[in-house]
Amino acid sequence: MGYYVGLDLGGTNVKAGVVDDRAKVLGKVSKPTHAEGGPDAVVRVMAEAAHEAVAAAGVKMENVERIGIGSPGPIDFDAAVVRATPNMPGWRDVPLRDRITSLTGRPAILENDANAAALGELWAGAGRGLKVTELVMLTLGTGVGSGIIVGGKIIHGAFAMGGESGHMIVVPGGRLCGCGQHGCLEAYTSASATGRRAVEALQSGASSSLARDFANRLDTITAKDVFDAARSGDALANRIVDETATYLGIACVNLCRILDPQMIVFAGGMILAGDMLFDRVRSAFRANTWTVVESKVEIVPALLGNDAGFIGAAAVARNGHRNGQA
Repeated sequence: MGYYVGLDLGGTNVKAGVVDDRAKVLGKVSKPTHAEGGPDAVVRVMAEAAHEAVAAAGVKMENVERIGIGSPGPIDFDAAVVRATPNMPGWRDVPLRDRITSLTGRPAILENDANAAALGELWAGAGRGLKVTELVMLTLGTGVGSGIIVGGKIIHGAFAMGGESGHMIVVPGGRLCGCGQHGCLEAYTSASATGRRAVEALQSGASSSLARDFANRLDTITAKDVFDAARSGDALANRIVDETATYLGIACVNLCRILDPQMIVFAGGMILAGDMLFDRVRSAFRANTWTVVESKVEIVPALLGNDAGFIGAAAVARNGHRNGQA
């Protein structure tokens, strides 16, 4: 039986878990990142979390085949270096893989966190037991994170920038995205953008129950508030939800034409809207996809929840071990 440690690096918390070869979680811990302490302090927290997770699992570190690390930010995969991370000061060209190996004594492999989460869903979540090898995952949060799996392997691209589906352009010349492009999927369908579009409509004088419920605090409206109002029959909220779902459906069509995946998985807090989101996305997909042949792709919610990060990182470790990666 193989044992793998997954480390999920977040700006607020570091999560670590021990996962066996059958995707069973044997032990897990979560610790504050203490990002204000800089890279050295964070790396120490990550190593401590790995050791604590191993202890919680009742195994020994020497029995761990490999440690997988899911990190935000652009990564130099050849050098296993984190080039930078959002919301964590001082992170420039940090050799995270080698630092973790040094502090744990186990070989490690570094991966982008969104890519890791996608691999985790393939192995242990939405794709489990279904012989899925082609999968795209979109995470609807502050932005739109993405991971693409082709032939069971993560796509990085020639310059380590592949898989950024959140930055495909769905509205030429549209809303400014944080990446500097105009009209990105992220600018219309992230949880942040969904709430922001409702606020902008209200500030322009649109009528809605949201204006009454959030009088003098419009800037606190979230995507959840928009979906809740839509569920209650609010016309503006339903229009915003319809627009979000339409752009997501169009994105799914584009992904199918380029990649032909078996499964497109949505993750992030917005998927808690359930059928209100997924029924509309699937409807928009059907309305915009080709009619040459019937599409077989499944558009489904992620299943791993709050454990997705470390399970995905463990999946990276497992794949790296099987493929002989350093």
